[in-house]
Amino acid sequence: MRKIYLLILLILPMMLTGCWDQRLLVNRTLVNGVSFDVTKDGKITAAVRALNIQSKGGGLFEIQDELVEAKRPTVVGLGLDLDSKIPGELDASKAHVVILGEELAKKGIHPFIEFFYRNRESYLSSKIVIGKGTGKEILSVEKEKSPIAFAILQLLEGAESDTVIPKKSTFTVWNNILDPGKDMVLPYLERAERDKVEVAGVALFNGDKYTGKTLSKDKSGLLLSLMNQLAKNNRMAIILGSTSNGRSISFSTRDLRRNLEVHVNKSEEITCKIDLKMEIEIITYPQDFKNEINVKKLNQDLSDEFTREAKEITNTLVKANCDAFGIGRQISSFHPELWKKVNWDEEYKNVQIEPVVKVNIIKTGNVF
Repeated sequence: MRKIYLLILLILPMMLTGCWDQRLLVNRTLVNGVSFDVTKDGKITAAVRALNIQSKGGGLFEIQDELVEAKRPTVVGLGLDLDSKIPGELDASKAHVVILGEELAKKGIHPFIEFFYRNRESYLSSKIVIGKGTGKEILSVEKEKSPIAFAILQLLEGAESDTVIPKKSTFTVWNNILDPGKDMVLPYLERAERDKVEVAGVALFNGDKYTGKTLSKDKSGLLLSLMNQLAKNNRMAIILGSTSNGRSISFSTRDLRRNLEVHVNKSEEITCKIDLKMEIEIITYPQDFKNEINVKKLNQDLSDEFTREAKEITNTLVKANCDAFGIGRQISSFHPELWKKVNWDEEYKNVQIEPVVKVNIIKTGNVF
């Protein structure tokens, strides 16, 4: 009996499949950044930053970062064209950043998100961003040391941590596109200098189409607060009063509570009330250090200023037809009969949004 068990143990390993599907790193060309644009004649161009990894022996590798382009009438087949221009096996599973040019995004981003969402070898956590001008303009920035896609990824993660831009990936953008009751905002990048890329704010969407309207990074933090989003920090700096004689102050939001209520009256007029309460810590507040901060007055001044800015932001959203607060979703859930008979794209322009911001200083720093 013991001999039979021993024989089985010797034969069984020979029947195991082993690593039949292994994919060696040296045989692949890793794509770490992708951009899509539309040409004047309506064709689609794609550009990728590809890392070609060559083994030098002894555990050493040589990495070459190159920009490769392809053009076709539609997005279908672009991957095959790019693959034919790159040595080795093209691998998009590490494509950290997908940059969509402005003009292309205005026509709709659904086909490009679907391209990544449907492919089982794609990376669902890829960051989706809108590039000012063309996407290739940003992806073609040359960095001396780190590939530009890695630098853009670090830039986006830092802005997400500071609540300047929302966290948007292939997965979340796809779900937003399929939601008829809420629109999305996406990070908006621009090429600032020859070798610099910076966050310019957020791009406003209606469905899967970029509206052509943006909010600057000075206002995107307040928009995300109104959307009840707070990451690790939300640092802001504003001037109370006139630009020349006003009081400058910077602070960090420590906590926030948002209450959003949608009301429909008998005439089926829709009103959305947003109450936002922010608890903040002052970072800098240059003033006469002999005088103690009048916290009560400063709370009121900040509340008035942010309520005014919040109204500007909501007016911009309505003009852009961007339902970033998901008012349509509230209507579909609590007023289904009204939702069935209205064209939300037309009706949203008539919604009255009334934001009120209340600021409460909980820390004034080490000076006072």
